[in-house]
Parts: sequence; C-alpha cells; structure tokens
Amino acid sequence: MGKLQPQLRFPEFNGNWKVDKLGVLFDISAGGDIKQEFVSQNRTDIFKYPIYANAEKNKGFYGYASIYKIDGEVITIAGRGVNIGIAHSRKEKFYPIVRLLVLKPKKETSVDFFEYAINNFDIVVESTGVPQLTAPQISNYEIFYTDFKEQTKIANFLSAIDEKINHLKEKKSLLEDYKKGIMQKIFNQEIRFKDDNGDDFEDWEIKTLGVVADFFKGKGLPKNHIKDDGSFKCIHYGELFTKYNELIKNVISKTDIYDKPFLSIANDVLMPTSDVTPNGLATASCILEDGVILGGDVLIIRQKKKVLDGLFLSFYIAQFREKVMKLVSGSTVYHLYGSDMKNLEIVIPCLKEQTKIATFLSAIDDKIELVLNQIQDTQEYKKGLLQQMFV
Repeated sequence: MGKLQPQLRFPEFNGNWKVDKLGVLFDISAGGDIKQEFVSQNRTDIFKYPIYANAEKNKGFYGYASIYKIDGEVITIAGRGVNIGIAHSRKEKFYPIVRLLVLKPKKETSVDFFEYAINNFDIVVESTGVPQLTAPQISNYEIFYTDFKEQTKIANFLSAIDEKINHLKEKKSLLEDYKKGIMQKIFNQEIRFKDDNGDDFEDWEIKTLGVVADFFKGKGLPKNHIKDDGSFKCIHYGELFTKYNELIKNVISKTDIYDKPFLSIANDVLMPTSDVTPNGLATASCILEDGVILGGDVLIIRQKKKVLDGLFLSFYIAQFREKVMKLVSGSTVYHLYGSDMKNLEIVIPCLKEQTKIATFLSAIDDKIELVLNQIQDTQEYKKGLLQQMFV
C-alpha cells in the first residue's frame, strides 16, 4: 500500500507505519450478562471489580462485581446504542456486559495508543433496528499503527493533553459551584456589600416587579431572516436558551429586515416567552446595547426609573427560577407573559448595591468563560494533533 507516514511525528522515529485488520492484532470477544447476585453499586472487599457497559459517561462504568472476566490491558469498544464505536483502554480486572466488545492484544501493544487510534476513525454500522457492532464486524476494520515504542510516546503525549483538559474541566466545575454557593448567600443576604465609604447600604425592600419595570414584547424576526452578513444586529428568542447567559456581551446574529422593529435599550432584561418545555422559560439575559432588534416571543423587562440594574435582575431570576416557574402556563406549548411577571415578588437592595452585586457575579462568569475557552482551545489543539499523528 506504499509508504504509510503520518504528517507529524516525534523526531526520533522514522520507520514506516503498518496496516492490519483489528482481528489480526487483537483477540476480540463480547461481554454478556451477569447475575445480580454478583453485582453491587458499592465497592467492598468482595465486590471490587468494575463492571463496564456500552456508555460514554464515566467510561461506561455500571457498578461492581464479585467476579471478573477480563484481566486488564485491553481495549473496549461500545457495541450498541448511541455511543457505538467509542473505545476505552482498560488496565484492571473487570467484567464487560451488554455486548461490550473487548480487544485483547496478541503482542506487546500500547492500549492507550489504540484507544486514540480507534476513536480517530469513523465506525459505520448499517442497521434498520438498534445499531449493533459485532466482533466479526470490528475485526475487519483496518488500522494504521507503529511500533510499541512510538505507540507509547504518542499515547503519553496525548494523555498529558487529556489530563490538562480534565484539570480545566474540574476548575470550571469548581468555579460554577462557587458561583452557585455565593449567589445563594448574596440573595439570602448572608453576604452584604458596602458602599464606597465602607458603610452599610440600606435594607433590601420587597416589591413586585411591575412597580419598578414595564413589560413589552418583541416583534417578528423569523429564523430564516437571520444571516451572518446582515446589516442590523438582532436577537431571536431561541438564542436566549442556547447562546446567551445572564449578560449579553456580544450580539451574535444579524438581519437585513428592518420593518418597524422593536429595539433594545441598554439595561433591558430579555426572557423567552414560549417553549415546548417549561424549564427554559425561567431564563433571563441583560443586554447593555441600544438599538438591537428584538424578535417575537421575546419578553422585554424595562425599568421605569433608574432603580433597577438589569444584570442584577437577570442573576436574581436565575437564583429564584422556581418562583418564575410558578408563573408559566400551558400544557403542550408553555408560555410566560409580562402580565404574570409583573406580579413577581422580589426583594432588592438599592441600585448601587444591585450594581456591586451584578459586577461581582459577572466577574465570576468572566473567569468561568475564560476556563471554558481554554478547554475549547485545548480540545481543538488535540483534535489537530490527532489528525496529523494518525494515518
């Protein structure tokens, strides 16, 4: 088949890569059933062997068994379901179930290398029923590989990148937990801010939202009117579910349609007014930009006087989303109306303390976003490496 050479290699290696069918390199078997008497959800001195199935979450971990079937240093490939074809290296005694495919090397092999290699090519299963990948099918797949030393070098390098990604994900999770905890304390008034002179702000007041804000609804803007090179910035109600958090920093979409639109005013709070599930309706985003076209099914909450910080209100709604959910109506399609939101009872501080709270919480969001961008950049870097390191 000619010389097989990846685009990117470590300088100390220069031999040609080989190609073989997986069935030549591995003994392939499939997991089966396990009796419940051998299974526990908790690890003990007796139930100490992991059970793995065809799932991606937690690498397919199912529970613990008192017996094992595989003695480590193998690769498993999901043989059923939506995760079909996903490979994981295993280096411990375990029990495979529900047709999880197990590939045991026939010679000295880096199972980590082959995990990356298998996950880097597409496995296609043609089926009219539940997709299923069998041992005979996977055994006929051809794979390019190098010698054991280079396998190990590549696997260690990619594992270090995965470790960095996992560390960043953990950091993001910790920041999100911190934000959740600090929001609870702020809005329960366990934590209070001081004014610029170090003095206490006045007590928070109970008000209905309709006392401090007016309510409007956006206009038009079908999804097919949104385009990347449009002349006018716009927000479609669906983007409030998927594209924006409590603060809209940059408006993503544009349109060329400008037919008596409803335009934003900085500090407006935007909420979607309809959805097929009710949970998404307790979503609020503050926009700090004038003149953005706001589409239909967007509820606009606009302060009556300078007494309400829109970003504070967005965080408030996020914290007390259960109170908002009680205002949602409908059965098949759910709705949230301004006439209901105006009756929402809120407990708010003075405007200056609102702004301090909003600025503080927004700074946490900036840190979360920074880590998220680092995760995405590292994942893209890894993706590029995989494309160059594997034939």
